[in-house]
Amino acid sequence: MKTILIINDGSTAVAPAAKLALQLARIMQAGVLIAQTFCQTKALAPKVLAGENRQQTSIPGSDELQGMLQKLNEEQAGFRPGITIADLRDTDAGGLAELLLRTDCALIVRGYGQMPAGRTALDLQSLLNKLRCPLLLVPERWSSVTIERVTYITDLRYCRLNIMRYLAALAGTSQASLSLAHLSAQGLTPIEENYGRALFADVARHVPGCSVRFNNIRERDIHRAVDVIINDLHNDLLVLINHRFHFKEIIGERLTNQLPERINIPLLLFPI
Repeated sequence: MKTILIINDGSTAVAPAAKLALQLARIMQAGVLIAQTFCQTKALAPKVLAGENRQQTSIPGSDELQGMLQKLNEEQAGFRPGITIADLRDTDAGGLAELLLRTDCALIVRGYGQMPAGRTALDLQSLLNKLRCPLLLVPERWSSVTIERVTYITDLRYCRLNIMRYLAALAGTSQASLSLAHLSAQGLTPIEENYGRALFADVARHVPGCSVRFNNIRERDIHRAVDVIINDLHNDLLVLINHRFHFKEIIGERLTNQLPERINIPLLLFPI
């Protein structure tokens, strides 16, 4: 059975990420593996230190996440994923990638939130460079547990059919809409509308069983284009390819532990 792996690095965004991961596991009929990558200390009761107003708070552990997801599992009918935990305390990106090579992993999910004081987050760019499956990043402020509108941003002339098929399977089983947003790569001329639609029809022919829409984004400012795709077209999952077509323009030189402010929805990144 395929597996969806949740990275529990102790960030404040792990709970919303885990909830979305569970829903995707139900849709994809995959198991859930919670990878705890931080050293959890025993929870302490809040207390005021002498002469200070600070409170000690516990970091959410994988056992708590597992309990939360099991409860959500029991509340829903249909497929109920198995939920297990892997102790990967202080594992770096290379070690996690090695584990994934031994696992039939279909997706990795990681929340984007604040890290505990003194805790160093995984090098996400290094991890993404080593992966064979996509990485889903979920912002802390994301509150939904469903995906309804998926958009793959690329230059249509270089569209990856394997990615389209992956997204079509995901959209089809979750009853979400799927669209391809064409943004011409730097240095290439904008695509003419009729030619674009003819080319897109050929792409869609290789993605049976799913209705795919085509959006020829003419806005040349990449940041305005992303704003249109997210806020005007109301998408709730953005798809990019590592180091390809607009990744650098949208994300920057490398993926860090802080998403650009304009990205307020989950981001699905495919390795090269």
